[in-house]
Amino acid sequence: MKNVANTIEDLLEILAGLQGHCKMQINSSDANIMHSIARQVFKETALTDRQFALMKEKLQVYRDQFTALDYDFDKAVETLRQPLRHIDRSKYIKIVDTLDVYGELPYEAHKKKWKWIKVRFPFSKKTILLLDNIPKKDYHHNKGSHEHCYKLTEQNIYNVIKCFKDKEFEIDPLLIETFNLISKINNEKQNFVPSVLGNKILNCNSRTVTHLISELGEPAKHNLFRYKDRSLVYGIHYFDSTELENSVDNVSTLTKKIINRSKSNFLVNSNDYDFSSVVNSFVELNRFPLLVILGSNNPLEELEFIHQSFSNIDNLHQSVLFRLDNNDNKSFNDYIKNNNINNSLDKDTKVVYISTEKLPKTLLKSNVKFEAALLAQSHRTNSKIKLFLNNIDFVMHYDSDISPMMRNDICQLAN
Repeated sequence: MKNVANTIEDLLEILAGLQGHCKMQINSSDANIMHSIARQVFKETALTDRQFALMKEKLQVYRDQFTALDYDFDKAVETLRQPLRHIDRSKYIKIVDTLDVYGELPYEAHKKKWKWIKVRFPFSKKTILLLDNIPKKDYHHNKGSHEHCYKLTEQNIYNVIKCFKDKEFEIDPLLIETFNLISKINNEKQNFVPSVLGNKILNCNSRTVTHLISELGEPAKHNLFRYKDRSLVYGIHYFDSTELENSVDNVSTLTKKIINRSKSNFLVNSNDYDFSSVVNSFVELNRFPLLVILGSNNPLEELEFIHQSFSNIDNLHQSVLFRLDNNDNKSFNDYIKNNNINNSLDKDTKVVYISTEKLPKTLLKSNVKFEAALLAQSHRTNSKIKLFLNNIDFVMHYDSDISPMMRNDICQLAN
């Protein structure tokens, strides 16, 4: 009796051993994909047009095996059990509203008016892997969908378009235009971003230029490293590397590292640098007034050590803004009194000491603008002090290691 295979799905199931009793040989190179598609149709999921074309081609290799078993191969390979399954293969990147992303407005009010970049493509492992190159900041993906959404920001535009611009996506022209402009800025930073080049401050508004010159002087070889040190707070993004290298010829190794820090909070490893190097860097960078935050474990020891390290600064220009209970810490209070470092804050104040436990009201009411802060240990501060430090672009933690609770906030200087 003639064996029966009416459709291409029958041929695939027979070849994979999912129907019939005939054992057939399948090439190892074909085994994975043909078994996978055979299981798919066995579960009554229809073939797509591309699967149909691919299976017709691959099954030709096994034609002789089928005909030897008296199957009507030529008819079956052209016949479908189910109509082809339609796949939406559209690939696009466009700008959409929040409602389009979530399907409804999110409960977070700040997101309701956001614009988003929607990246849509049919399932593809290679394309999904490309997504790993894009940071998942302000990202949304509805599970099971083929759409990946990123908040519309300049950084996300650059990252998304850079990743997919050569991958045959239909891309909103505005996104392409913005990407090209961002690329131009990245490639010609000195023409767009705030920069210091040839002893000139470029691409900054006049008020910023006036303030910088009043604080640091006209940019020149002797002070360019100080401009680099202030780059985080003033948003100066570009320096000529040769000019900057010439400027640091006569400054310390530690200062060279500090000016290249990536965050306002940074660790100076006490195993690598003695405290005299730290004091020298504060002086070289003219980072005064300085706020010193003393720990609660050994406040007298820390105060004595730091105060004596800054012996070049007159006691009249130093001030300790807290006291300890006289019953247990009289020596701490006596040290302040005997060294005359209990002065009021004024325009001549250079060093101010507070406790990690409390932010003094006197400090908040003063007009002192601190240029730097120093923590003699990488300890966790009072929440109000932490908020106060957010307004300072130079916060040094002098310790052998970063506190585990502070690792996300503090950078280590590059070796």
